[in-house]
Amino acid sequence: MPESILFYAIFLSQVLLISYYFPKKMLNRVKYVLETYPPSEYPKLYPEPIEFYEKARRNYRNLNIGILLAGLLLLAVLMGEVGSWDIGNMVFVFFMVQFVPVMLIEIRSFKYYKLMRKTDARTTRKADLSPRRLFDFISPAMIGVSICVYFAFIALTLYIRQFDLPWFGGYWNIVGVTASNLFLAGIVAWNMYGKKQDPYQASEDRRRQIELVAQQMVFVSIAATVFIAIEVILASLQLRDLQPMAQSLYFQLLAVICLHTLRIDNINFLVYKADPVAGVNIAESEIVNGEEGSYRYASVGLYVGIGIGILSGAFILVAGGTVKGFIMGAAIGMVVGAILGGLLKWRSLRAPAA
Repeated sequence: MPESILFYAIFLSQVLLISYYFPKKMLNRVKYVLETYPPSEYPKLYPEPIEFYEKARRNYRNLNIGILLAGLLLLAVLMGEVGSWDIGNMVFVFFMVQFVPVMLIEIRSFKYYKLMRKTDARTTRKADLSPRRLFDFISPAMIGVSICVYFAFIALTLYIRQFDLPWFGGYWNIVGVTASNLFLAGIVAWNMYGKKQDPYQASEDRRRQIELVAQQMVFVSIAATVFIAIEVILASLQLRDLQPMAQSLYFQLLAVICLHTLRIDNINFLVYKADPVAGVNIAESEIVNGEEGSYRYASVGLYVGIGIGILSGAFILVAGGTVKGFIMGAAIGMVVGAILGGLLKWRSLRAPAA
């Protein structure tokens, strides 16, 4: 019974976080842009009539309201124990439904940028010719953490495989994780070296966008690998009842990572004006906050440490260790995460301003 109550609370958090909190932030963001940078002054930002964006905003709001109500209804049904439910599959299916509005926006964005390029009447364009390197956008420490987590997962897979458990996928787990990491790496490479989608985007804005995507993909890689390892460990310990809770927490973490976007106050909107002021230095017109992201590095470092700690502690438990060993392994991971977060924050504060 306590496990059921805990699951209901976690699932309610998933419903509210992904279908209420994030959509509300997105709607407020769009409202701010429409009011602060109107088409009359920033026509290049709107390749279609303003009515189109207002309608899209309403549709996005209504779709998320519908999904929110559906999620609350699903929660009520699960609490009432109506019918026989595979809760794990229900959590996954509902998460995919929650991400439908986001996927529709992503699909629509391709047409948006295509129209923007089509209406671009400039005969000369400027390009940033400085080389782009991976470590310009993400710390080597984070790359190292992702690699360590990947090889720890391989070690865990090889260890569990020797027990010949009928449900265990064996080497296919390694293949799946490797393929997903290669896919994430491809997204980073496409953003770094692919064609710029927004023809007016300032070089510094694009650099920050690439940095955000690179960090997101590394965090997703770590989170996905740790999640799959936790799923395997829970199954091997005959704790499958905890898997739906782990899934919901993972989906919420994934949403926090993927739905984090660039700050509006750092974007250079002058490039979208009808008649940009001659001689304006784009770098000087942007607001650069030296503290930007420092707190995020610290918290992400701690979260990664907690994930690694839980993974190492669970590995100790599977290997025949005690609960005390599990707690020690988790605590060590948290300490390592706190140190890593502190180092990342210190590095970001010492980095020269762009």
